[in-house]
Amino acid sequence: MENSPPVRYELIAEIGEGAYGKVYKARDLENNGRFVALKRIEIPRTQEGIPFIVIREVAWLKQLEVFDHPNVIRLFNVDLGAQTDQLMKLTLVFELIEQDLSTFLTKVHKPGLPHNKVKDIMVQLFRGLDFLHSNRVVHRDLKPQNILVSNSGQVKLADFGLARVYSFNMALTPVVVTLWYRAPEVLLYSRYTAAVDIWSVGCIFAEILQLQ
Repeated sequence: MENSPPVRYELIAEIGEGAYGKVYKARDLENNGRFVALKRIEIPRTQEGIPFIVIREVAWLKQLEVFDHPNVIRLFNVDLGAQTDQLMKLTLVFELIEQDLSTFLTKVHKPGLPHNKVKDIMVQLFRGLDFLHSNRVVHRDLKPQNILVSNSGQVKLADFGLARVYSFNMALTPVVVTLWYRAPEVLLYSRYTAAVDIWSVGCIFAEILQLQ
């Protein structure tokens, strides 16, 4: 009997759940035991293969990682696991950021964050967004759950499943962006540009200030 390959990642705890799978805190045993976030995706096998939303997220992150921008989540590795006739298994290995902005805001008490802290969060958020737009990437799903905040206060954009490369006058899918963060042109099924991300950030800004 052949020996089983060594286990590289030691699971610590489940820290989240998305449309296609769960996210775990884990230890990378091949990199000095550093902590990472594992996004484990189990996809029913179809004639179409892996859903395009998953391929898109991996493609954007692999493309953007060469810049190693401080305000965009880093993708360390992509592992295609054991396959069956019914199921495809994919593991995305990300840097571990302790919480998302939504969780961070639940810990803030009235009267709210100091203005200098709000400014710091917003500046980092806009720097990350400016980087995406400079590379013609429209995120299209900005919301507190897709913005990560480390314990040291570093802000990072995450979850690129709905991102698209933008070109002028390109027809873009109308049903994007979580409802409460949608720009008017998306709600009205009109043509839209990268400005829809700015509207979402404006909604997030109001949410940070009002804590609701």
